[in-house]
Amino acid sequence: MRRYRYRTAALTGPWRETPEEATRDAVRAKQAEPDEKDPTAIRWIVPGRIEEVHGAGAGARVRARNSLGRS
Repeated sequence: MRRYRYRTAALTGPWRETPEEATRDAVRAKQAEPDEKDPTAIRWIVPGRIEEVHGAGAGARVRARNSLGRS
């Protein structure tokens, strides 16, 4: 199972089912805003990323993703 959350130097969001949900969390937390030129992307107000975790528990692997889940 894959899970997603946003992470900035100041805040970390909760794990979500989709990268879009994690992105919405970042926007609601005022860590990012929609990109005016590309409606499928966000612009980070503070340095941040969407993280993706595969699996659960101590063996889970986390990797960073760019906005809206594109690697």
